[in-house]
Amino acid sequence: MKLSHVNFFMARTFSMAARKLSNEKGSDHTHSPEEHRDQFSSSAEEENSKGDEAQYEFDIRQRILSASLPYLQEFGWTQKALEAGAKDEGLPPIAHGMFPRGGAELVHYFYNKCNQELVEIMSADVEEAKAKGETLQITSFIRDAVEIRLRMIFPYMDIWPQAMAIQALPQNAVEAWSNTLNLMDEIWYYAGDRSTDFNWYTKRISLYGVYKATEIYMVQDKSADKADTWAFLDRRLKDLKTIGSTRKACQQSTDVLKEAVKGFSIMGRNILGFNSRGR
Repeated sequence: MKLSHVNFFMARTFSMAARKLSNEKGSDHTHSPEEHRDQFSSSAEEENSKGDEAQYEFDIRQRILSASLPYLQEFGWTQKALEAGAKDEGLPPIAHGMFPRGGAELVHYFYNKCNQELVEIMSADVEEAKAKGETLQITSFIRDAVEIRLRMIFPYMDIWPQAMAIQALPQNAVEAWSNTLNLMDEIWYYAGDRSTDFNWYTKRISLYGVYKATEIYMVQDKSADKADTWAFLDRRLKDLKTIGSTRKACQQSTDVLKEAVKGFSIMGRNILGFNSRGR
């Protein structure tokens, strides 16, 4: 156990108790102008201290989440994985309470981590194309981005259905929806889309449907290197006609979302042990 971490938690608890005691003692006391100035200075220092504590706590959370990823295969998206990560960081048991939503916070961390990695890849590709004086092919760029992002799930493919189930829970659904829509926005942005009208929404919702349908198909795909998944992705993009156009986008989005619902149904039957034919 690292002494600095223990000191942090002990100091934090002592500081909160001390502030509470100080406030109680001073509640009936009339302060002089000098005392008011001292109190103001103390309050400023206290706020700075709170900011430092919050940042330190955030940093520790990120370290625990990162350290927990190697334990996902053993424990899944659970509190046990977080506990193992905290132990690796030399933290006391109280650190486990920093993640009240348990596995959902691990899924959220992993999802955003992968999104950021994709942003860095897309940014580098755009800069490379500019340097070469090349024009990005929108459909190819988006298609490759979706495949790259889905491949980031490969190391956790066996337990990804659990992550999807966690994201589907009512208390996590809004965050999951936001994470995926942010991903769609990043892909469209780096593909060159700068629309500010209703097209902005239809493009991203259309791609959202394609992404989720392909993700669902992927977790059930047994083909080598998920070849059938990438063929499925190509068909879904083809269904959208020219991906840069929003003509008939609402109807096409509905069709793709129907594929997602169908995929959830098939996956549910598989989980329950019923046989289902591949598409």
